[in-house]
Amino acid sequence: MTKLDNRHIVRRGAWLAMLLLVAGSSPSIEADETIAKVNVVADDRWPEDRPIVGAYYYPWHVGEESEWQNTLRQKLDPPQSPRAGLYRSDDPKVIKEHIAQSLRAGITFWSVSWWGPHSLTDRNFRSAILDHPDAASLRFAVHYETTGRFGDPNHPNLENWRQDLKYLEENYFSHPNYLRIDGRPVLFVYLSRVFLRDQGAAIVQDARARVSGIYIVGDDVFGPEYRAEWAKNFDAVTAYDVYGQSSGMHGSTRRAIEQLASNYREARQAANQVGTAFIPAVSPGFNDTAVRNGHPVMPRRFKDRRDGSDGDVFRDMIAQAAIPNLDPRCGRLMMITSFNEWYEDSQIEATVGDQPSTAHDLSTSKNKFTAKEQYEDYGDRYLEILAQPFTPALQTDK
Repeated sequence: MTKLDNRHIVRRGAWLAMLLLVAGSSPSIEADETIAKVNVVADDRWPEDRPIVGAYYYPWHVGEESEWQNTLRQKLDPPQSPRAGLYRSDDPKVIKEHIAQSLRAGITFWSVSWWGPHSLTDRNFRSAILDHPDAASLRFAVHYETTGRFGDPNHPNLENWRQDLKYLEENYFSHPNYLRIDGRPVLFVYLSRVFLRDQGAAIVQDARARVSGIYIVGDDVFGPEYRAEWAKNFDAVTAYDVYGQSSGMHGSTRRAIEQLASNYREARQAANQVGTAFIPAVSPGFNDTAVRNGHPVMPRRFKDRRDGSDGDVFRDMIAQAAIPNLDPRCGRLMMITSFNEWYEDSQIEATVGDQPSTAHDLSTSKNKFTAKEQYEDYGDRYLEILAQPFTPALQTDK
């Protein structure tokens, strides 16, 4: 069923044209325009003009119940659990299940959280993920966690950076399952807008001198009025933090989606001015109250629709913010924040799906963590949303 796909020539079919029309955006590429080659594995089930979908993936779970108790879903009453259980990230059965879920949803690569050589994430990435028997069905890239490797944003630890690049080149970049754009190994750099903006040119130039051909994606976009001068150091820019520039300000409302779409349009235009690509990102929800003081929660349904349901926010983000801003310069990539970041409840990973919807939690007040919002044991819902054609039918009941 699968075959290697370079995604070289893409012709816009009715699917993409209809979606762009309903989203109120004109296509920016001609029907015959070539796009960047991405070494994903294609599946005949998906239309050729489907976006290349990646997801941020976290291989840090150790399988202890006490660890999982710090996730929102385990603090609900009754609790809701991953389909794979309260798992260890090095369990081959779990990796097999996660790869299978990704393939069902049309996800073609993971950007995997990486906290340095010989860390837990490094060991699990190299041994449990890249060496897994099913790994060849996907592609994988390093999501470089600057907060753990650079230290002080005003004085980044460049020695770590240089040693890390050497380690990544020796242990990841040449792997046959590693993600490449136009043949170049892709490195996602978290919070580049914090760590690289003032001295980014020198740091990125240093990386290019050390690793020939590296393709660097900066997590650089946040909010309106993104500047071309910020993008010029990178091959592509993206926005990991969907929440902070949309529902974090306006709640789970249509205004939040419109704001995100506007931010992305501006960012893509600015980046393209200097030849840099743009990668839009979407997220199903957000609630980090189980691990920190927390922020206002982002419910997974619209607050300004009477008949909204779990998944509506995710659908509209895809249709209105992501699809109109797909960029051929990077192969029309779209990112999901996230596959399994359970601590911030931004995951799309399947739950068991057998518990009733609840607004209650295990706190004394019964709503400290839910903020009185309903949480559904959603099962495969988000995988199914991604697996559906992104058609105007998703734009309903405005």
